[in-house]
Amino acid sequence: MPPAAVLAVPTNDQADHPRRLMRLRPMPVMHVPAAVFILTTLLLPVGAINGQNNLLFWIFGLAIATLVASGTIGAWTMASLVVERDPVSPVHVGEVTRITYRITNRSRVLPAFAVSISELSRRPWMPRSSRRPDPTWDGKLSRGVAFAEFIPCRGTVVVHALVAGIGRGMARLDTAEVWTTFPFGLSRKTILMAREQAVLVRPRAARLSPSAASMLSALLRGENQGASTHSGTGDEFHSLRDHSDGDPPGAIAWKRTATTGRLLVRQNARMLNRRVMIGIADLSRVTPAEAERTIAAAAGLVAAAAGLGLLVGLLGTATRDPLPPRLGSRPLEEVFDALARLDPSSEGPPLPPPGGVRSHLTLILDPARGPWGDGSARVLAPGDVLTPGTGESGMRAVRRGLAGRVLDTLASLLPVSEPDGALKGGGR
Repeated sequence: MPPAAVLAVPTNDQADHPRRLMRLRPMPVMHVPAAVFILTTLLLPVGAINGQNNLLFWIFGLAIATLVASGTIGAWTMASLVVERDPVSPVHVGEVTRITYRITNRSRVLPAFAVSISELSRRPWMPRSSRRPDPTWDGKLSRGVAFAEFIPCRGTVVVHALVAGIGRGMARLDTAEVWTTFPFGLSRKTILMAREQAVLVRPRAARLSPSAASMLSALLRGENQGASTHSGTGDEFHSLRDHSDGDPPGAIAWKRTATTGRLLVRQNARMLNRRVMIGIADLSRVTPAEAERTIAAAAGLVAAAAGLGLLVGLLGTATRDPLPPRLGSRPLEEVFDALARLDPSSEGPPLPPPGGVRSHLTLILDPARGPWGDGSARVLAPGDVLTPGTGESGMRAVRRGLAGRVLDTLASLLPVSEPDGALKGGGR
């Protein structure tokens, strides 16, 4: 293969298929059964010559033919495969998602059998490889293996690799290893295919302690502040305020808007404040473990408040815009996405919400539990919110050190698949 074909530069055909993985190069892999078979084969001519046994000569010839057939048929099969990777949906830490692959066999004669796919945690060396960074999914996603038992000629099979989120942040996939030991299981034929793809791992929505859940319910009912300072969508008129994202069109005061020239919204008195803003204090001075624990506590508050039917937003900082409370599940996902992308080393202190602290129920997560603003916001430490013992997930701890590498090796030897079936017909 010429060096130009080794580079991961998309061709015109690949540009028309944004999900298609680019073929890099074949990859020789030492396969233990092949080494044992070759060693045994080399002993056959020694016995045949010493004993002048014609049967051993026939067995030696059959063994050589088996090795040649295994390498030739397997290489032909792998050369006919085209692999596509579908976009991967975001996943929370501790939850499972799927990496979906579509394997197409372009051969008109030979079907493919026993094809496995797994993501590489490191990109193999190639000419001019410094232009492409290494994948970052290791430590954020568990290793998964997809397995296709049978791919018909000119057909497509959909398989899945089940992976779990084990670390918050952006996980980037790059190079996938595609291999088969068909036929005979003697030699492993491997090819590398690559395309960059990002998978967002959201923080675990930590379960709140019973005291924190009771405190949150009490605050939301306005037991500590009363109905006059918390307004919502009740029947009794309370005041007018400027329009913000998430306000229903029916709440707009059109007459006062026409008089003042500003878009104003009616606020009615209600014992339940439906707007909650959650902020995270400056985490640059705490340890990474404490920072992750604080973010998990914030995610738990977001999930608990949303479970009570409230509108949840995220306070902004000097480097990040705020996310105002809005209706629907999409704004809630945006809050979790912002928590997933949060970098504790570069985040500053949270800024007050645009409408003022008193227009929302404001909760600040601060490990030091320091003062914030004019004192109208409630400052909480992670220990006030999380259940005792909540911390780093057990999956991440298991993956550390030699035990993690052993588990990854066992996972690659025991592939699991969920094929959706073959789509027989014309190729792509």
